[in-house]
Amino acid sequence: MQDEIKKVLEMLDEGKVSKDEAVKLIEALKEVKRDEQSITQSKRKRFLKVLVKKEGKPQVNITIPFGLVNWGLNIANKMGKKNMFNVGGEDIPIDMEELQKAMNDSEFSGKIIDVTDEETGKHVEIEIV
Repeated sequence: MQDEIKKVLEMLDEGKVSKDEAVKLIEALKEVKRDEQSITQSKRKRFLKVLVKKEGKPQVNITIPFGLVNWGLNIANKMGKKNMFNVGGEDIPIDMEELQKAMNDSEFSGKIIDVTDEETGKHVEIEIV
């Protein structure tokens, strides 16, 4: 965008556009840039990241594209496993409706589950990135 603004300023210096026209052109360039950023933000690929540690050592570290997660959730719903998520051989209860809401919110990113089992020393983190 810097190059485009410089070009507008050159046009102003050369008398090809008036001050008002230059201001309008620069504002339009900034608006286009904001639009591009918002489209990029909403269209960027998103992932579900699962990290399972036992006694501080990673046992499972997987990043799954949302498309695959949605496919898996649909299969799980059809199989009747609506509120469980199997991670490293362990079933973890999850509110699938809340997970779907978080996944559909293009603005949301961050941890959605952070659980530690003190007896086994297992720590499970699930986040949207």
